[in-house]
Amino acid sequence: MSEKEKDAWIISQAKISPEWRQEDFYKSICGVKKVIAMPERQEIEDFCEKVRNGEIAVEYETHYVEFDDYGHFHDDWEHEFHDPAHAMMFLSSIVRGCHDLVILGEYAQAYEILDEVLGLEFAIEDHPDTDDTCEDEFLDLRRAVREGILPIDTDRILADYITACRNAENNAEIAADKIVSALEMDLFRDCKLRDCISIGSEEPLLALIKKVLQESLARAEAQYSKKYSKNKYYLGQYEDQEYLKRMKSLIDYFAGIGKEKPKESFLRGTWSQIQSLLNRLSYEPYIDDQYEIEEIWNIVAALIKRGGFEKEEWGVKAEILKEIYENDFFDYYGVSDPMQDLAGAICSTREENLRRARIMMDAGGEYLGADAAKLYRELGEEEKCVEYFESHLAKKEEPYEIVMNYYEKTDHNRAVEIARLAIEKCKENQTPFFIFLLQDAKNKGDEAGFKKLWVSAHRRRAVNASEVDAIFS
Repeated sequence: MSEKEKDAWIISQAKISPEWRQEDFYKSICGVKKVIAMPERQEIEDFCEKVRNGEIAVEYETHYVEFDDYGHFHDDWEHEFHDPAHAMMFLSSIVRGCHDLVILGEYAQAYEILDEVLGLEFAIEDHPDTDDTCEDEFLDLRRAVREGILPIDTDRILADYITACRNAENNAEIAADKIVSALEMDLFRDCKLRDCISIGSEEPLLALIKKVLQESLARAEAQYSKKYSKNKYYLGQYEDQEYLKRMKSLIDYFAGIGKEKPKESFLRGTWSQIQSLLNRLSYEPYIDDQYEIEEIWNIVAALIKRGGFEKEEWGVKAEILKEIYENDFFDYYGVSDPMQDLAGAICSTREENLRRARIMMDAGGEYLGADAAKLYRELGEEEKCVEYFESHLAKKEEPYEIVMNYYEKTDHNRAVEIARLAIEKCKENQTPFFIFLLQDAKNKGDEAGFKKLWVSAHRRRAVNASEVDAIFS
């Protein structure tokens, strides 16, 4: 292109640019601005200062909603955030501009700007029409994205930041610290690392990142142990546990760079589809025959029909089982039956089912614990079954009967104690316990004890007297 053609092109672009954009176009032609649609550096610095000082804030509005727009009973509070200063659009133009800077090779400028804006938190003020106040004082960028008021691509931002940092920061140790700090941010918690990071296995930076991650994990574990030793349950414990999980997953990811990746697990991939559907359901105001529910039922049915679980690694199965049990089979979302079917199908060996029982026990809950104990009994581990039920004797018949029958073969006196405890505490069917005690008294020749038990059995509503008569009349 000749100089004359270049000039003609510039003039034509200036003519078609809107009036409010012409100054930016002129600065771009002069080299003052690298990206036309991006705010200038001074504007960005002023913006960040105002956000930190609380001059630029978001407004919180919430109202109680009894019935939703479709007439369904909602009975909950709904909220939304307002952005009166249009700060989110300004912030979005900044990160889009930084992406363009990275493409242009202006790494230092992109690195400095992203470093400044990614940690911003907006003060939360009450909207004039709100019925209540927000529990939080500040809105960080992660929540702004989740609330739908900040339209940015977090995967692309993380990739831009890492690329800019690697190329702009001369000190590799500082670069590693900065990259790890970014990876630890809540904003990038759900990013797909394989799409954001391109570091070769032989690069010195990789070893430094691994070192920083290990040091961060060691510090976090030490702090967690210190808090946990003082109080088994403390404020912020869940957040600390999630942070430790994230650090370990980051360490695993970087440890796998350069290694041959194992064959993708079909079970893991299918479970990821189910997780995505469950995540969509979590945003629904109510659960009522959404198509995601039917899709989950169909996916689980097809997965069980396909089989092949014996080829899957135990680690994959354990993760799925833990998630199913800890979330009570996702019963709230209407998928309890397929989840129970899946949990019962994926274990292929006795050893795996024993591990499944342990996971059920660890997940807690009366019903899960009882099911785990019965599973132990099915697998021949009767002692573990009895151990659980003996410590959970309440008002139901089954635990007493299981424990009594076990001790009848190993410790008769203990079986008698359990039977007597059952006729005192159990509020359901007491018939088997009276039959056992009556037979015991008969075998011992204890006529007085037998007569007393006989009279008591015929007075109780929880005893089937005709069944007792059929045996001892």
